[in-house]
Parts: sequence; C-alpha cells; structure tokens
Amino acid sequence: MESDSGNEGSGLNRNVYPNIEPYSSGFLKVSDLHSIYWEQSGNPNGHPVVFVHGGPGMGTTPNDRRFFDPEFYRIILFNQRGAGKSTPHACLVENTTWDLIDDIERLRDHLEIPEWQVFGGSWGSTLALAYSQSHPDKVTGLVLRGIFLLRKKEIDWLCEGGAATIYPDAWEPFRDFIPENERGCFIDAFSKRLNSDDLETQYAAARTWTKWVLMIGHLFPSKEDIKRGDDDFFSLAFAKLENHYFLNKGFFPSDSYLLDNIDKIRHINTIIVQGRYDVCCPIVSAWDLHKVWPQADFKVVQDAGHAANEPGVAAELVAANEKLKNVIKGGGQKD
Repeated sequence: MESDSGNEGSGLNRNVYPNIEPYSSGFLKVSDLHSIYWEQSGNPNGHPVVFVHGGPGMGTTPNDRRFFDPEFYRIILFNQRGAGKSTPHACLVENTTWDLIDDIERLRDHLEIPEWQVFGGSWGSTLALAYSQSHPDKVTGLVLRGIFLLRKKEIDWLCEGGAATIYPDAWEPFRDFIPENERGCFIDAFSKRLNSDDLETQYAAARTWTKWVLMIGHLFPSKEDIKRGDDDFFSLAFAKLENHYFLNKGFFPSDSYLLDNIDKIRHINTIIVQGRYDVCCPIVSAWDLHKVWPQADFKVVQDAGHAANEPGVAAELVAANEKLKNVIKGGGQKD
C-alpha cells in the first residue's frame, strides 16, 4: 500500500518519545581487532528492536532512542566497526558489510535475544536489508528510511556530481578540494587523502567530505547537523568509512544484490518511509524497492528531505513502530 504524508491531513502526532537513558551498555569483542559499543534502553522485558545507524560511520546519538515506545520496546543501539565509541576508531581493516552482518548476529547472541525488529535509515537501510536477507528467521519486522541500495548510480549521484545540480553551492567546496586532474573519480581522489600518512591531510579531507553530505541531508539546512562536520573525531570515521564502502560498492556481489534477494524477506512485515525531496538518497531507490516489494507499506513524506529528525519523517517512523507494535501485541499480521 502506498500513502502520502504532508503538512496537512496526515493526522499524525509529530512528537517523538521523551529522552531516556540506557539501563545497560558495554563493548562486545567481535574480532581480534574490533570491539563494538552497544547499549540498551526502554523496557528490559519488552520486544527487542535494534537500531542500525547510517553513514557508514555515523554512529548513534541519544535521539535515536526516541522513535520507540520505551514501555513496549527493548531498544538496542550499537556502533558499527570503526564508528562512534567502537574501537579501533575509523579503522578500515576487517570492515565489510559481511563483517557488520556477523557483528549484528554476535550482538543478538550476546544479549540472548531469539529474534528482533530491525530499524535502519540511509546506509542503515542498506545494512538492515542485507542483514535481514542473511538472517530472515531472526527478524520480526522492518522499518526502513531513506532507502539506499548502494548501486553505482546512487553512489555517483552523491559523490560524482549528480546532486550538484541541486546543491551547487555546497558541491563546489567538495569539488575544489580535489585538483582538476584528479576529478575523474572523486571517490578515488578522496580515498587517497583520507588514507594519507599525514593526519592533517586526513582531517582536511574528512571535514570536506562530511560537510558536503551533511549540507544536503535536510529539506531545510540544519546548522546543528552541519556543525558536526567540524568535529575531526566524528568526521574522520564518517568520511573514511563511507568512502571505503562506496569504493568497494558495499562489498556486494552485484549492483542489484539487495533487490534480487527480496524474496528471502518478502514475508516480513515492513514499512518504508521516504522523504519526497531526499537529495542524499533520491526517492527513485525507494520506488525501485517498492516495485519489487509491493507487500511492504510505502510511505512518502511530501514535505521532507533525508534526515530522520525532520518532523514528517519522524512522525512516520514513530507511526511505523506503533503499527508493528500493534501487530506484535495482536499476535497476527498487519492490516
């Protein structure tokens, strides 16, 4: 089913849940090299839901807990390899989509959770889909936002000049950071600098990359979000990991891998939320997913861009979790 949400007529409460603090947290050693940070909040005896953050390299924030009813859900947040509080910071070694999928399973086992709901936006939607396709028996429901399938055309749109047609003012500092003779592939050119032996070169490239992506992340620019690009610790992980995954095309065996494997998860109750004016992850990707997976609810927010915290998107994400909550409470299928 397809439905549109805008400023009027949606009837949704646009408030997310109040701030809450974790009741437990820790680090899980997932390899000889990597340890990932995790935390739990909400109801310790509630229905488990795992939040899969974007980027890659974005990490989580306290606001990510606020999309879920804390009386019903056992809310699990974690930082993917190299991101946020996970160690080693911004590390690209042993860092592939398949490593992250294994980490999610290790975390589920560590927390003694038989199955859980999965929630992911942007790159988080990519990883949530890939995880669910690898472990469909462990997923009770899916909420996906700002669909990104990591196809070549999506990466080129974001990093090779496509989105510059809408944000030329934000694009030019990104473009101009790279000498003209290296602009044939910005991903390669930034990779060289993000992995330089000189830390200041890495930081400069990371700030430039991060600010470009953050500047196009909202329908109306968010000064608070863009300011995160000045934080070298955050920017280094965000830029290095995102560039690494784009350079390796998500480590998928084919460009259409996620679309080709929808049959594995077709039975899972799923809600897709997409901003109409999403410049980071244009709506065509969500539309392509909708066409191969018409059984999933498809919500287009008419007055929104990419970010999860835009009012219309946040309202639909809360509503999606409420819908899946009612399915679980009812013990049956969604309407």
